[in-house]
Amino acid sequence: MTSRKSFVTIFPEAENFHLVKDVGQIPFFIGKNDEYDAELITYKNNPDYPYLEDEVKGLKLTFIKNAGRYFSHHKAILKFLLSSSKRIDILNLFHFKRENVLYLFLYKKLNPKGKTYVKLDMDILFFKNYNSFFFSHYRLKNLLLKRLARVHFKLTDLFSVETDEAAEYLVNVYPELKDKLICIPNGIDDDYIDRNVTLKTFEQKENIILTVGRIGTEQKNTELFLESLRIADLRDWKVYIIGPVERTFDPYIKSFFEDNPVLKEKIIFTGNITDRTELFEWYNRAKIFCLSSRYEGFPIAFSEALHFGNYIITTPLSSSSFVTDRGRTGSVAGGNRFEFAAAINRTLVPGFLNAERYQQIRSFSKNKLCWPEIVKRILTQLEN
Repeated sequence: MTSRKSFVTIFPEAENFHLVKDVGQIPFFIGKNDEYDAELITYKNNPDYPYLEDEVKGLKLTFIKNAGRYFSHHKAILKFLLSSSKRIDILNLFHFKRENVLYLFLYKKLNPKGKTYVKLDMDILFFKNYNSFFFSHYRLKNLLLKRLARVHFKLTDLFSVETDEAAEYLVNVYPELKDKLICIPNGIDDDYIDRNVTLKTFEQKENIILTVGRIGTEQKNTELFLESLRIADLRDWKVYIIGPVERTFDPYIKSFFEDNPVLKEKIIFTGNITDRTELFEWYNRAKIFCLSSRYEGFPIAFSEALHFGNYIITTPLSSSSFVTDRGRTGSVAGGNRFEFAAAINRTLVPGFLNAERYQQIRSFSKNKLCWPEIVKRILTQLEN
């Protein structure tokens, strides 16, 4: 009997909520593969990690003690790699980080045959504006950082981004990434969802528009969504806004309803919902999911909404073209209230949303956004 290969994800900032995102889902599903043992290495950032009891039951979570930093590098990670690199077949890190270069170098030095995978999880619009995470306005420092970037590329066997747009941009800027870059979205655990929620048919759904996120933050741009609702024709539809509300946003909400009292019965703030099954039931009831963010990478809310057949209305984001399937599963509205309201109005025209479109959205989700298939692609690339 051959021994199982070792896949190790290192993400020192992991909290309980990360376990149901890419940080936890990738090692969780790779660990379900008969050929792999997988674990997630992190600091203990929460007193408890309740998702281990249900959503990711079986995920091996290993805590290391935070020993501070050596310049920008986590001492505990360096110590872990010094002691464990030889037993790790695949090392998984996240993001373009300068500190990752030393981790990758140390791992490759101790285990030359080992493979490395870095999931970039990047907002390409932010990346374009920032130019590069290996960039400085100081000429000499910029030359050194560009050289460091090349070292990062050489030490990494596989990179992944979430959208074709991000992949095309990176290959254009860094041609050497062409043969070691793949595009994978952030997925969902469809098996877990289907075991806990009975999927509604289109006919069973309600006329509900949903948005989910940290309400009132600069990123989420909730004010754009509300201002578009002020001028949209909501007909017999209701809007549910789910998520924790920033205290600084409370005066805006108060003023909004004072100016638009008729919308008090139409727009409901639920507050934060931490129970995932309860959250899934909201997606299950809704027909439309809206996101008015200024910037995003690939938010998990898109994948969750599409699983339940929600039509997407979104501002232009890195992942917008993908999740709307170029107009088949959603629409990309402009970044002002008039264009966003117009997109809502088009969607609310009777007959636009129907059982056929619902099934089209569901099929897109099943084919593109399920973690078991996504991790197969990762392993196939690494094993070649």
